[in-house]
Amino acid sequence: MLEKIEILAVILLLILLFYFVISFGAGAFSKKESNLRTKKYLKSVNILLAVIAVVGALLVLFL
Repeated sequence: MLEKIEILAVILLLILLFYFVISFGAGAFSKKESNLRTKKYLKSVNILLAVIAVVGALLVLFL
């Protein structure tokens, strides 16, 4: 069984992996200039991932 810190590390690793997949899919790492709609989308994704990371950390550390 995994300990609390290991579970937190797995959650954060999955969030980081999800961030890279979404960013590559949206073209954030391409050489072309991204448009305003893509930038808004990636900002929303970053906010969502931050909320998921905070909630996951709180659940793992306090339960």
